[in-house]
Amino acid sequence: MVEYTMIEREAGALQQPVPLEQIEAMCQRAFGKGRALLSVKELGGGGHNNTYRVQLADMEPVILRVSPERGPRLAHYEVDLMRNEQYAQPFLAPIAPLLPKTLMIDFTHQLLGRDYIFQTFMPGELWSDIENELAMEEDLDLYRQMGEIARLIHDVEGETFGQPARGHTFDSWSAQVFHTLEHTIKDIEAARLDASDMRALLTLARDHQYLLDEVRRPHLLHGDLWTFNLLVRRGGEKQPPTISAVLDSDRCWWGDPLADWTMFLLRIKGTESLDPKVVAGTRAFWQTYSDQGVEPSDSSSQFRLHVYYGMSFGAARLELHRRPDHDRVRQTYLRLQEILEFLHTII
Repeated sequence: MVEYTMIEREAGALQQPVPLEQIEAMCQRAFGKGRALLSVKELGGGGHNNTYRVQLADMEPVILRVSPERGPRLAHYEVDLMRNEQYAQPFLAPIAPLLPKTLMIDFTHQLLGRDYIFQTFMPGELWSDIENELAMEEDLDLYRQMGEIARLIHDVEGETFGQPARGHTFDSWSAQVFHTLEHTIKDIEAARLDASDMRALLTLARDHQYLLDEVRRPHLLHGDLWTFNLLVRRGGEKQPPTISAVLDSDRCWWGDPLADWTMFLLRIKGTESLDPKVVAGTRAFWQTYSDQGVEPSDSSSQFRLHVYYGMSFGAARLELHRRPDHDRVRQTYLRLQEILEFLHTII
């Protein structure tokens, strides 16, 4: 009897459970029919894929990740994320020891109408789960390590902006930004939400295209590097904790490092968090990430940063609407208004 533990979700949730018989068929395809399946436990924490810890006979545990079905509920940037992750793997070579190894991928949809992947199980605890248990200096050590990891990723240069694996490539950075804003507006309006603030942001970006095109070289962006995607191993007595794994690299793309989701969260957490450890941690990140040790403050960089913040709030609006979290959806409109007001003061 296979022990199967799954997370109960609403019928309309994006993450739909995978029946046990299909998981058994997926395991047989990946590891052979003679390998007995002992247990399957669904893991929480993510909001896109279904993730399972799978134990088979005479093997170390493995991770099974199953993407959502394609359909109108996915935003434009959420389609084929697992395929995008496989494209990005060779470019993440500078942090290879921190990445789960791919054991098997199936994009055929023969067993299940969804992409899925088996990966090695990475030991450690999610940083976001244990952050409240860490002392101030332990947390600061981890933020400095995250800054070093982000720098390693961002130092990888590419040949084009966008996401080549998904057919979205652009010769200029402004074209990529316009594409993102235009499609986010379409997604917001398709969800029957007001996107007039995003249209105003797009107009400002187009009117100051030259500031965007000061970014001439595409750099690799992780797209989801934060405490909820980092595993940590705690040190012994007087030993600092260390980041042991980087998870969920499916949102990688090529662009301006300041446009990475990490930078958006640094600003939000650094200015709005009530936890002094988090606020101090955002400053510790910059100590190892940048030679200057702080976020760039020149007017061109600040213009771009605030355009990116607006892009990120637009994406967040869609995800919060889908949950649904109406209060936080309303907050995105307030934040966009603040961003638009700031942009008008510096241009």
